[in-house]
Amino acid sequence: MNKNLFLKISIVFLLVASAHFSFSQNNDYFLKSSDNEVAIEVSRGAEGIEIALLFTRASQFEFVTIEKSADAQNNFSQCKYIKFNESANDSVVIVKRDVYPLNASEDVYYRVKTITKEGVSRVYPAVRLPGLHDTKKLK
Repeated sequence: MNKNLFLKISIVFLLVASAHFSFSQNNDYFLKSSDNEVAIEVSRGAEGIEIALLFTRASQFEFVTIEKSADAQNNFSQCKYIKFNESANDSVVIVKRDVYPLNASEDVYYRVKTITKEGVSRVYPAVRLPGLHDTKKLK
């Protein structure tokens, strides 16, 4: 396993295990659900946006999508789809990369949508990845 990836997974796991956040639309980089079942952390990497997810009861999910938008409330589009198999563990850390990120000079919002094996859909609030406001826009 890549040393940087292992470090990121370890940091995400420690943050999730030790943090006690409630949902908030103003969370930057990290969001943990109030029921502690889902956490998401986003960061910029050299090859796109790194999206780390932690699930404490992953076996209940049929699939999960990661969605992104330039608006915190509207116009979300799917950027990643994660299908869980029958033998999914309950505690799972998944790291995905958005290789087609939106404009780096603008704030971007990522959110998680889950579908349980019973068909229940949940959409969690978005986490904000602040834009690099010093980045010059290409013309």
